[in-house]
Amino acid sequence: MDRSDPVLIATCWTTAGNVRPDHADNLSRWRLEDRIEAAARAGYRGFGFWLGDLVAWREGGGQYAALRRRLTDAGLAVVELEYLSDWFAEGERRERSDAARAELFRAADALGARHAKVMPPFGGQDLPIDRLAGCFAALCDDAARHGLLIAMEMIPFSDLPDLSSALEMVRRADATHGGLLIDIWHVVRSGGAAADVAAVPGRFIKAVELCDADLAMRGTITEDTMRHRRLCGEGQFDLSGFVAALGQAGYDGPFGVEILSDALRALPLDEAARRSFDTAAPFCAIAAGAAGQ
Repeated sequence: MDRSDPVLIATCWTTAGNVRPDHADNLSRWRLEDRIEAAARAGYRGFGFWLGDLVAWREGGGQYAALRRRLTDAGLAVVELEYLSDWFAEGERRERSDAARAELFRAADALGARHAKVMPPFGGQDLPIDRLAGCFAALCDDAARHGLLIAMEMIPFSDLPDLSSALEMVRRADATHGGLLIDIWHVVRSGGAAADVAAVPGRFIKAVELCDADLAMRGTITEDTMRHRRLCGEGQFDLSGFVAALGQAGYDGPFGVEILSDALRALPLDEAARRSFDTAAPFCAIAAGAAGQ
């Protein structure tokens, strides 16, 4: 990818409308076709899909091949899939995860996806790191057969709550097609800083997400995560330092824009897409400028 021309992805929740990922009823009320077209009009060159929306699309009679044509016609060349959980589990949880994995790979093949987001373990499961690394390596090997990167998101209220613990797991896995998704939100809320991002070897960074927020949390970390993010440049996060640190680390991939916000959910689709793009693009231009120095 040409760092002089950074690619922004409209992540799935940025165009999903008035739904939340942590609620049982989390399918977007807006048609995928309309969301794709709104993202393209705003200037995005990548698009993120929630696996639940894709399953609902297919079960409603849609064909992934038709969806790919929509993406191609709209100029959205980078596709992100979200998400897979319990890839490390056993029993019924693993059976459900494997079924979701099969659907995710099916969608990846049909849509030409670049990467898929996966979740770390939650709830203090105390799983040995070598076991996690082995399961992650196996998942990445499976994904490689579909030309798909696997990006595990570091989340501060998970069992891998900071960059150092998440990085240690993917380092032990040492999977060519696997690494981290680094979201500025989770870096800041875990107590991390730009210097921590700059210290991550670039080969372990597979995806990135941008947003902004106040430095002080509002309510619980879950509520803050799901409701109170801000558009880039409208909060107190050091976005310029974050994207510069990514350049120092050697990251040269796309930038996802993920705004989980009550305020954004209330906007019409076109306005949400346009405002999220327009506020994020200047920071990606900073990254491109840094890469050219």
